[in-house]
Amino acid sequence: MRRLLLLLGLACLAALPLPLTAQMVEESISRDPGPLDFIQGDSYEQWILQSLAGDALVGLSPTGKVVPRLAATWKAQKNGTLVFTLRSDARYTDGSPVRAEDVVWTFQELLQNSKASPTKRAILEGAQVGMDQGHPWIRSSKPAGRLLMELARVPIAQEAHPERGSGPFAFRKEPGAWVFTRRDHFLKPRIEGIRFRLLPDAAGVMAALQKGWLTIGAPAQRRQTEVPPTHRLVTQPMHAQLVTWSRMGVGALQLLERWRQEAFPPQLLALNARPSKGLWPETLGFDSQEITAGTAPPKGPGVLHLLYPAGDESVEKLLLALRERARKDSFDLQLTPVEQGLLADRLQKGDFQLACSMVVFDPHPWAVLEYLEPQGPMNFTGWKHPRLGALLPRLQQPGDAAWNDLQALWAKAPAALPLLDFQSVIWVDRRLQVEPSPMGLYLHTPGAAGWRWVQ
Repeated sequence: MRRLLLLLGLACLAALPLPLTAQMVEESISRDPGPLDFIQGDSYEQWILQSLAGDALVGLSPTGKVVPRLAATWKAQKNGTLVFTLRSDARYTDGSPVRAEDVVWTFQELLQNSKASPTKRAILEGAQVGMDQGHPWIRSSKPAGRLLMELARVPIAQEAHPERGSGPFAFRKEPGAWVFTRRDHFLKPRIEGIRFRLLPDAAGVMAALQKGWLTIGAPAQRRQTEVPPTHRLVTQPMHAQLVTWSRMGVGALQLLERWRQEAFPPQLLALNARPSKGLWPETLGFDSQEITAGTAPPKGPGVLHLLYPAGDESVEKLLLALRERARKDSFDLQLTPVEQGLLADRLQKGDFQLACSMVVFDPHPWAVLEYLEPQGPMNFTGWKHPRLGALLPRLQQPGDAAWNDLQALWAKAPAALPLLDFQSVIWVDRRLQVEPSPMGLYLHTPGAAGWRWVQ
C-alpha cells in the first residue's frame, strides 16, 4: 500500500502542467541517505547529495582532469604545500561568502572528529592546514597531483555548520523526498532542480520509469533493452566494482578468484557487469594481476560466512549465483544481509569473515591505495607490509614503474578481491541533456549543474 501511494503521488506530480524550462528532474534513491552532513556523511547517496549542495576546492572534469571549483587558482610549493586562491563570488545558502576560515575549519574537523567520514579523513591523514593572508593552504607528504585529485572529494562546509554548503543547488528535506533547487552559483545551473524520491525496490523504479514519472533511473536488468519512447538508454563505463574483503586469509580469496569466472551467467549480468579480472581495476590502467600466494586454495567441504548490504536486489541475486558455484566445490557460502550503516560499522571494526560492498573508485591509480595504507578507508583488515613505506614516495605519476612493484606486493597476500566490474546503464528522459562520465552523472564538475532541458 505504501508503494502504491508513492506511485500515485508521482503520477499527480507528473500531471502538473509545468513549462519545460521550470520542470524538476525526477530521480529516485534506494535508501535513506540520512541528514546532509559534509563532515560525517560517507555513503554513496550522501556523496550525491554533497555534490549537489556543496563545492570542493577543485573538481574533476568528465575526463578525470582537475579543474577549478571553489579555488580559482592554486600553486604547489617545493615543501609540498598547496596554496589556494578562493573565488570571490562563492556564497553559502545564507548569503555568506566562502572564506579561508571555512576551508581550515572543514579540514580540521575532518581530522579531529572521531565520527568524520573515514574516506575524507584518510585523504587528509597526516596533513597540516592553515591560512596566510586569506589564502588557505594544505601541506601533505602526498604528491601534489594525487592530493589535488583527492581534494575533489572534500566539499567545504561553512564553519560550525556541517549541513551547509555553497553548491549549485540548495537542499531541503520534504516528506519522502530530498529536493535540490537551483541557486545563483558560479557554475550557472541550467535546470530548475532535482527531486529524489525513496523507491527502495527495483520494481517500483521500473514502474515509475515506464510511466514517465522518473526523468532518470536504472532499469531492471532483464528489461534494459525495452526503452520506452519517452527515454533513451545511456551507458557509462565506471570505475566501479563489487569487492569482497577477507579476514580468513588469502585462501578464501583464491576460491573466490576461481569462482568469479564461472558463477555469473550472461543473462544475469545483462549490460551492467562482467566478471572482474585481476586484483585492481583495469579501468584505472592496471594490468590483470592474479593472486600469487605460494599456497594452494583450501579444499572442501567448508563453510564461508559473507556479509553484504541489505536491500540491494541485484547484489543479492549475484551472490546467490556465487553461492551455487561454491557448492560445486563442496563449500557452503552462507550469505548474511546487513543494513548499510551497520555493515560499514562492522567493516570498520573488522567484525566479519568475508564482506562485500560496491566500490566506486576515483579516476586515478592512487585510489587503490585506500586498500593498502594504514589509515586507508578500505583497509578493513589491517593489511600492512614492510616495503610499503619505501614504495609510496615512488608513485609520483600514473604509469610509474613502482605501480607494478606495488601490485606484485599486494598479489602475494591481498586482503580484498573484486568479483564484478560494473558500468552504469540508465534511462534518461529524451528531453534532458546530461554529460556521462566514469564517475557517474553527479560526481564530476559541472555534474548536474551542466544539464539542460531541450525541446
